[in-house]
Amino acid sequence: MNLLARWISRTDNRSSVEDRVSTREDQPARDLQWDSLYRHKQLAWLAFKRNSFRAERFLRRLRSPRRLIATSLVVLFFSFYVINGIFILSARAATDPLHLRLWLSGGMVIYMIYHLVKCAWSSTRLDLELSDAETLWLGNSPICRSTLAIYHVGNLLLPAALKTMMLSILLARDVNFPLLLIIGTFTSLVLLEMVRLTLGRLASGMNRRQRGWFRLITTSTAMVLVIQLLACVHTLTPSGSPMWLYVINSFRGLGEIASTPMIQFLSIPWIAAAHLAVTESLQPLTALQLLAALGIFPLSMILLVKADRWSLRQEQKSEESRLAAGRYETRDSQPQTYSGLQTNRLLTLLESCTPGIARDALNLIFRQAISVRHYRFNIAVSLLLPTALCLSPLFMGRIVEQWFYVVGGIALCTILLAPPALRIDFRRDLKRMVLLRSLPVKPFSMVVGQLTLPILITWAFQLTTLTIAALVVQPGWEQMILWTGMLFALAIVTFASENALFLVYPHHQRNEGIAMILRTKLTFLGKGTVILFGLCLLVLWATLCQSLLPEPYATACYVLGSITATWIAAMIGLAAATLCWRRFDIALDMPPE
Repeated sequence: MNLLARWISRTDNRSSVEDRVSTREDQPARDLQWDSLYRHKQLAWLAFKRNSFRAERFLRRLRSPRRLIATSLVVLFFSFYVINGIFILSARAATDPLHLRLWLSGGMVIYMIYHLVKCAWSSTRLDLELSDAETLWLGNSPICRSTLAIYHVGNLLLPAALKTMMLSILLARDVNFPLLLIIGTFTSLVLLEMVRLTLGRLASGMNRRQRGWFRLITTSTAMVLVIQLLACVHTLTPSGSPMWLYVINSFRGLGEIASTPMIQFLSIPWIAAAHLAVTESLQPLTALQLLAALGIFPLSMILLVKADRWSLRQEQKSEESRLAAGRYETRDSQPQTYSGLQTNRLLTLLESCTPGIARDALNLIFRQAISVRHYRFNIAVSLLLPTALCLSPLFMGRIVEQWFYVVGGIALCTILLAPPALRIDFRRDLKRMVLLRSLPVKPFSMVVGQLTLPILITWAFQLTTLTIAALVVQPGWEQMILWTGMLFALAIVTFASENALFLVYPHHQRNEGIAMILRTKLTFLGKGTVILFGLCLLVLWATLCQSLLPEPYATACYVLGSITATWIAAMIGLAAATLCWRRFDIALDMPPE
């Protein structure tokens, strides 16, 4: 915020001079679509100062005693990653340059289609993805929209450079010229972000009919790709193979899809960068590929500015048509489908049946339920894909392993997919932390009230999937009781640990940078470690029960002991989240935008 204020104070005098000069009759009219070079230099200075400030803040946080554990994990992760890239990846066989080129270009298209489906079904409309501070200070300043677009794209360069560094370590063994690999990968990633932003702005300007067609086209395309992927996996995997072979062949199937003619046709903007990344020998064509990879940026920037201009015009026309028709609601507003009197009566009835110690948590749960009522269909659709993935082993030929693969799929979806899909807890209320801290609610009641709704939704997904699988496989009552109790406790552990981690290291939504990249990698590795550690403990406990107790008692001891251990872990997770909420400091822990 201070940097933006300093930038405005530096440009006030120059802006007034430019405005006086531009209003003279003897001077030609200034182009209102593009700002002068001076404005871009000042915004570049602002971006540089902000990145310098973020780097200094990141280094201070690394040295902070409050983040000693995170610092140690970052150092270990980077050490392991670099050592793995030098000693392990360098010893493997090099990938075929043709396959790598097809994957670099076609993979970007597949990732873009994924973003298109999310954009088509998302109800939020972002104005060039600016933060609140940037919207206040820059969006209301006398600068052109094209300048804001260039400024935002410039902010994407640092995250793209960090991703390029990590990808280059993985792919350095497969190319002859690492420098060209870095240039090709960097240009591909930046172009992907610009295309995503351009299509997002086009979607923001669509009316209801156009958005319906957009959803139909993108969803149909994604469904066709999924069907093609399933066909490739079925062709590559022999009948009766174990489930892990299907998972491995799914990556091969993605590579086959990325090399199809249609995907390669859609990847024309990335073909020059892909050829440049896998260059085997320096030729005059390499220089042309370099120019083409770099020259695509001005064209994509012009398309982004035009898409933004079209979106603003469409939003203005839509607003004018609504006002002319006498409809004064906003385009994103939803019709109220409930009565406030009925809602208050329902809440009063629930409070009368609830003990006094749990009423605060009940009110918070009711608040969460009301706030997400408009997203109930999106949540249901987002859980259909994990359900289908978990039930896919039922269509395989191996009867013995079907139940365990279904349970394993539910556990993986609970740990990996449920937390990002159900952000209806502390992670959504970061900007309302001051209000939450001011409520006269005990820490444990606050944690229970914030986490109950996503946990209940996850339980519904788990129970539905387990019931369908049990009707098909018929594993036995002890298996159903065992895994239902353990998976319910696993959902509590997952959301409690996710929110505890967020309260210790909070971040804004859509935040990017080295901290977010490291956070994502470390969180994924941590979840994988927890899964492996839990499997080892289950095997060890089953072995002890079978060796020390006779058969009728061994099964009962194994079931009761496993369920008890997981629910103890769930209580520990809730206690950790409560402790993190109690120590949360608005002044120290709130991250600036």
